[in-house]
Amino acid sequence: MRRSDKEIKDKKTIKGVLHEASICRIALSDDNNPYLVSMNFGYDENCLYLHSAHEGRKIDILRKNNQVCFAVDIETEILKNSKPCNWGMRYLSVVGFGKAYFINNKNDKKQAFDVIMKKYSSETSFDYSDADLDRVTLIKIKIEKLTGKKSGY
Repeated sequence: MRRSDKEIKDKKTIKGVLHEASICRIALSDDNNPYLVSMNFGYDENCLYLHSAHEGRKIDILRKNNQVCFAVDIETEILKNSKPCNWGMRYLSVVGFGKAYFINNKNDKKQAFDVIMKKYSSETSFDYSDADLDRVTLIKIKIEKLTGKKSGY
């Protein structure tokens, strides 16, 4: 990272950003063409969990190239200044790299869905019918590298 003064080195803070963020942006590469998509997600034990329809561009790309980059951010705020070129941004962000894998086993799908649902719900227990699980694709991203950055703090 070019600006070491902005780097988040504390692993607990990085994990906190991953737990608090509402949206994860997933970057993919399709034959050297970038593709970026915002998704709901869950984070647990150095993995991200995503759900998707069975078909679509994202799924097609991941079948050919499972390498991904992702980014999340929280506490974003524009910091105004009397000089336009001195405006800034306050934020905490995390960028990560990893490999995506499709989850096919029903029990693993349930566990992945639980991670996602617990992030957005106050509930702690969920029931999924086999039909519900069959209607979606669940994706596990095994994180290989994480970096955190802060500004305006």
